[in-house]
Amino acid sequence: DGIICEVQLHVSAIVAYKEESHHYYGFFRSFFAGNVLACKKRISMLERCIDPNADLQTALEEMLKTDDKDLIWGMYLLVDEMGDWYLCEVLCRRLCEIDPDELACKNNLACALNDQGKYAQAEALYRQCWE
Repeated sequence: DGIICEVQLHVSAIVAYKEESHHYYGFFRSFFAGNVLACKKRISMLERCIDPNADLQTALEEMLKTDDKDLIWGMYLLVDEMGDWYLCEVLCRRLCEIDPDELACKNNLACALNDQGKYAQAEALYRQCWE
């Protein structure tokens, strides 16, 4: 009458996965913890920017086609908090295309380049901002 169930746990696979994914878990746990309003803003931006049915590459391509500065700026702020300097660079380059005279975009692009170790490119942009 009863149901017999056997569960096999492969501890080595679980430990390896935990060690690999713990960095990401720790990051997102702290990223969405704490300030409830900030958390709601982050989730809202993700929902606004990313089609859950699209792969990441397609979502990024669509975002880079838009002229919606607020959308791109919001995503920039989100990935800047996450420390993804390459994606910051890509988003800032698009913002600079939309509004080439916006110093904040140039400065943030310079910061993203600097954070990636592209010092010569960053310096050139910093100098443009100072002039």
